[in-house]
Amino acid sequence: MGRLTRAIRGFFGKFLSGVEQRNPEILLENAVQDELENLKKLQVAAARTMAYEKMLANDAAGKQKVLAVKERQARELASRGQRDAAVEVVQQKQEAQTQLVDIEARLEEARKNSQEMERAFRDQERRYNDVARERAALMEEHQRARALRTANDARAQISLSDSSRDLEKARQSIRQASYEAEAVGELGTSETERQIAAAEIDIKRLDAERELEMMEIEMGLREPEQIAAPEGAPADPEGPEEGPRA
Repeated sequence: MGRLTRAIRGFFGKFLSGVEQRNPEILLENAVQDELENLKKLQVAAARTMAYEKMLANDAAGKQKVLAVKERQARELASRGQRDAAVEVVQQKQEAQTQLVDIEARLEEARKNSQEMERAFRDQERRYNDVARERAALMEEHQRARALRTANDARAQISLSDSSRDLEKARQSIRQASYEAEAVGELGTSETERQIAAAEIDIKRLDAERELEMMEIEMGLREPEQIAAPEGAPADPEGPEEGPRA
């Protein structure tokens, strides 16, 4: 059982050490909490010593009052001639004086303890504040380091050569697709369709030339002549009909 307990303790200790190394903020928080616990303990101890000092001071003040009362009683009894009673009161006064000396000795020691505890409390208070400020500074530095590490990891995962290569591939694919579309368009037009389109253009030009000739005859820019018949039309054997002569 002892070996098993040590093994389990070692396993958890190693696990916690790994966690703390990966998360230093845990160590910082633990350090601050330890200093805070020490501060609370010193605060309680200082309060107890101060309370004890105050109690002894009240006891000493009470004994001093008793001494003053016994002093007056002894003098009054002596003035009345009651010597035996005066002696008894003086004995009570001496006993109170002895108690006062003991209380004052303990009070002096309590004052020293209170001063020491107060100094220790103030020192611990300053230490706690220093650790808290250092924790804040280290946490800020840790956050900056983590952000920088994240940015560096992100930059390391970015490859400009890969993106350039992908862009070039995309350009080649788009160009090839464009060329293929043009080639398909050209192949889709047959030779017959091209001949028909050319014939239609020629017919339109002939029509335009005939209309222009008619305009020129009307304007007297040319003599009326026989308009050439289209190819394939039979020629008039008798020739053009002559009009009446003037």
